[in-house]
Amino acid sequence: MPPSQPLRSPAPLIVFGAGGHGRVVAEAAMLTHRWDSIHASDRMPSAQSELLPGIRLLDADTAMALDPEIHIAIGDNQAREKEASAWGHERLVSVIHPVASVSQFSSIAAGCFVAASAVVGPMAVVGMGVIVNHGAVVDHDVEVGAFSHIAPNTSLGGYAKIGQRVLIGSGAVVLPYIVIGDDVTVGAGAVVNTHLLESGTYAGVPARKIL
Repeated sequence: MPPSQPLRSPAPLIVFGAGGHGRVVAEAAMLTHRWDSIHASDRMPSAQSELLPGIRLLDADTAMALDPEIHIAIGDNQAREKEASAWGHERLVSVIHPVASVSQFSSIAAGCFVAASAVVGPMAVVGMGVIVNHGAVVDHDVEVGAFSHIAPNTSLGGYAKIGQRVLIGSGAVVLPYIVIGDDVTVGAGAVVNTHLLESGTYAGVPARKIL
């Protein structure tokens, strides 16, 4: 089942990642009205004091002292996985935009982000720390491995199985029942009509390995 969304959480939320994706996540978190207190943090020094108006940017030590819930808002899969381990998986929470469509019969693990207009179908299983970006479709019975990124307007057909740390580029189509292995990158606009089991970068229509 999707993670429960209580009206209020007793802990503040830290959106970790002060880039563009962090801003998208922070706004979605605000719209859920789940957290009374939302802040942002990053390990890189920054001249900015706020991620968004009203969302203060704190250094990592100050953020940790709040004993917060954490969402790792970093687009790079490997970096997101590393930070999730550093902060502790037990602190991770998912942020689901109010206008995403997430089936009550799907499973969304901790630390996921499901953006506006994204769809997660019934019996889909979405692993820890996955990004399902704007307008992406994760159809029924699809499995998405931990710390993968399903980019905007991507379509994953029913029963497709996606490995860990996979990037499916914007507008790509993965046909039903296709299996994609760990650490694969699928280029924007590609059409995947055969299993991609070896790590690397694939592009084209149909998708072929290029790196």
